[in-house]
Amino acid sequence: MKTNKTQDCCIEFSINKFMEVWGSAFSNHTHIDLLQDSTFECIVFRHSDQFFLHVTKGIEVQISLLWAKLKLSGALKTPNTPQLFQHSLDWLLLHEMSHIELKHLDFADAFGVVQRPSLKQKTFYLLSKDMRPLAPLCLEMQADHEATDVLLGPYATNDWQGLREKVLAISGMAMLIELEDTKNGADGRTHPKAATRVFQLLGHLAEMPLIRAQLDQDTSLIPREDELRDFVEEVTIPCYFDAVHLAQAAGAASIESDLGNPEDFFRDVEVAKLGNRTKCMDFKTQGAKEWNKLWCCNQLLKPMLCESFQT
Repeated sequence: MKTNKTQDCCIEFSINKFMEVWGSAFSNHTHIDLLQDSTFECIVFRHSDQFFLHVTKGIEVQISLLWAKLKLSGALKTPNTPQLFQHSLDWLLLHEMSHIELKHLDFADAFGVVQRPSLKQKTFYLLSKDMRPLAPLCLEMQADHEATDVLLGPYATNDWQGLREKVLAISGMAMLIELEDTKNGADGRTHPKAATRVFQLLGHLAEMPLIRAQLDQDTSLIPREDELRDFVEEVTIPCYFDAVHLAQAAGAASIESDLGNPEDFFRDVEVAKLGNRTKCMDFKTQGAKEWNKLWCCNQLLKPMLCESFQT
C-alpha cells in the first residue's frame, strides 16, 4: 500500500498511522492519495489490477469541525478530539477498503462517501424492482460491519472508555455522511440513514461480550452476569446517549429524531437479536425500520454475493 506525500500534517499523519496499523490487512496494490480539494470525498476504485483510494482535504476539515462542535457543546467531559479524529478517519478508510475485500468492486465501478455507486444491474436481476434500489445500501451496510469489526476488535475488559470513543467516532462519520448527502442533494441517498448505521453498530456492540462464546460454541466463555451488566451500563447505554448528544451538537435534528428514545431504541435492538420477523414488522425507530428492509434485501443478495451484514 502506498500514499503520496503532501504538506498536510494532520490528515497525512493520520493516513500514515492508519497504514502502519491496518495496512498489512489489505492488498499491496492499493494506493491511498490525499487530494488538495475542499470537497468532502473519499472514493475507492479499481484501475487495471490495482486499487486506488482518494481522500480529499475536505474530509479533514469536516471531521475536525464535528469534534470541535462536540467539545464546544460541553455534552461530553473533555472529549479526546485528536483520538476521535484518528478513529473517524480509520473507520472511514476501513469502510472503503472493505468494499475491496468484499469484492464489491466486481459489481460497481467505484464507491464513495457522497457518490451513489453505478451497479452492474444484471448482477441483481433476481431482485424485485422495489428491492433493487436497496442493493447499494446493503453493500454499504456490509462494508460498515467489516470496518466496525476491525476497528472495535475483540471484546476485552481493559479499555471500555477507549471502546466508547471508537463507537462515538463511527457514529460521527455516519452522521457526517448523511449531512453531506443532504447538503449535496444527491440523486437518491448514497448510504443508509445514520440512525440505521448506528442501530447496526450498537447491535454489534451489545453482542461483543458473547461473540467468542457463540463462535466457539462454548458457554464457558460467556462473561459473568455482573460483568455483562456492567458492560451494558458503562458502554452500551452510554454509547446511545453519546450518539444523541453528537447529533444535537452537530445540529442534526432529523438524525436525533431517527434514533428515537432509548426505550424504543434498545427494544428494537433486542427484537432484532431475537430474530422474530413478525415482531420485526413492529419496529419503533426509523433506524430499525430501515435496517429491517435492508436485512430482508440482504437475505436475497446472499446467494449472489456470499456476504451478509449483522447487528
